[in-house]
Amino acid sequence: MAKLSDQQQRALAGLLGLGNQSARKSHYPELTARLDELEAERNRYIRLNDELEQRVAARTDELLEANHNLQQQIAQREQVEQDLRDARDAAQAANRSKDKYLAAASHDLLQPLNAARLLIATLRERQLPSVEQVLVERTHQALEGAEDLLTDLLDISRLDQAAVKPDVALYRLDELFAPLVSEFQSVAQAAGLNLRVHTGCYAINTDLRLLTRILRNFLSNACRYTDEGCILLGARKRGKGLRLEVWDTGRGIAADRLEAIFLEFNQLDVGRAADRKGVGLGLAIVERIADILGYPIAVRSWPGRGSMFSIEVPLSDEMPLPISQLPVQPSTGNPLPGRRLLVIDNEVSILESMRALLGQWGCEVVTATDLTGALLALEGRAPELILADYHLDHGVVGCQVVRHLREHFEQKIPAVIITADRTDQCRRALRRLDAPLLNKPVKPGKLRAVLSQMLG
Repeated sequence: MAKLSDQQQRALAGLLGLGNQSARKSHYPELTARLDELEAERNRYIRLNDELEQRVAARTDELLEANHNLQQQIAQREQVEQDLRDARDAAQAANRSKDKYLAAASHDLLQPLNAARLLIATLRERQLPSVEQVLVERTHQALEGAEDLLTDLLDISRLDQAAVKPDVALYRLDELFAPLVSEFQSVAQAAGLNLRVHTGCYAINTDLRLLTRILRNFLSNACRYTDEGCILLGARKRGKGLRLEVWDTGRGIAADRLEAIFLEFNQLDVGRAADRKGVGLGLAIVERIADILGYPIAVRSWPGRGSMFSIEVPLSDEMPLPISQLPVQPSTGNPLPGRRLLVIDNEVSILESMRALLGQWGCEVVTATDLTGALLALEGRAPELILADYHLDHGVVGCQVVRHLREHFEQKIPAVIITADRTDQCRRALRRLDAPLLNKPVKPGKLRAVLSQMLG
């Protein structure tokens, strides 16, 4: 270590509090040793600082690398999420396109099926040799199966795209049950079953069409999966609600399958493939409609003994006036023979099928494809009833033709609208027209019942 000058020694001695010259001399070795310690300490701190800077630099590099990797992962994740969004949007667009196609194509899909059903119904009512009768009956069953499949597909499509809106009004319970009993009484009898009904004096706030669809499915399944015994359609009051129930004495459902029966394309095991009908959409449609209405549905079953399906609807304190319902078979006889009916449809095949069926029932049938043709064919004589397709050519709807004919003949001619259009817009238009609706394909039995009621 370099020797300090006298001036440096005096300055240092002053800082260290050293006294006179003799004291400085006596403390000089200690001072030198202390300075050596300080120098060593300073060098140690320099080394520590260098090591710390190296560690900071290394850690900084590690953090920069980690940050870079993290940014890459974030970018990759954002890309994956964008790809998923694109795939979801593409799937939703494809599903909407499918739904729109089914809704738009329903008219064209059901038109030929409707014509075929009417022709087969005409043949079924004729006296044919046994071999031909068997062929006609098998054709009828095949067409009926195709109609059920197509109707279910169209219904599930409309429900999935939220195209169904409830139209809630006040109804008597017997107003809901009577058409169902009329429809399924013959179905149950043909299957060797006894259909019983327990109504009670109640009124409910509901959408009659949607609730009827649910109960019709319950009754249809009960008839299909019950080999012998009876079916009960009834109602039980539960607090402020009314639980509508369908009981059967069928084969029942295993407990581990109760939840699965409401899934799409799920059917109970009915043995042979020939005994299975539909594609398993019925209860899936029921669940969707119940969600739209906000009604809870339930099922209980006892394998080998039967099942019970139910839906709970809001009960009303207000009771509307009773409705007058004509029996299915009028006691005054058949009102159809000799009645003059006008049929309007833009499909010639359907006009020919309706002419054959209604003519076989004894009606005088006038057909036309539009308003001008109808006025020419009627030759100045008003029909007793009009059967009009909803969608005609050039954007004209059957409601407009009916109104023009009523104005032309200055009388409110009874009318029935026949259509494959199941939209709420169509139903609102028919409500304003005060005309019942029959969906295509038209069931001849239902057509005859409606005509008998309106003409009787």
